[in-house]
Amino acid sequence: MATHILWEADVADFDAWYEIFKQDRYNRRSAGINVMHVWHDQSKLNHAVVVFRVADIEKASAFLSSEELAVHLARDGVTNIHTRTLNPA
Repeated sequence: MATHILWEADVADFDAWYEIFKQDRYNRRSAGINVMHVWHDQSKLNHAVVVFRVADIEKASAFLSSEELAVHLARDGVTNIHTRTLNPA
């Protein structure tokens, strides 16, 4: 069974962030990361929540913690990033 990652962050502008996020799907796919769901909190509209399905947790973790991604996230106004790895029961 696949592992999932719950990713949450504050974004400067949800709609602008989401457009960039969608464009980055090829980089995520090459790291074995598939998007399951994307939400924003109704009480905090610039807070993004994403559930990813990953086949290889080491490869996915390397991508999510890479310097290159960190530079892009900082440039795009993404802060307070929190992730959790969720394994099937």
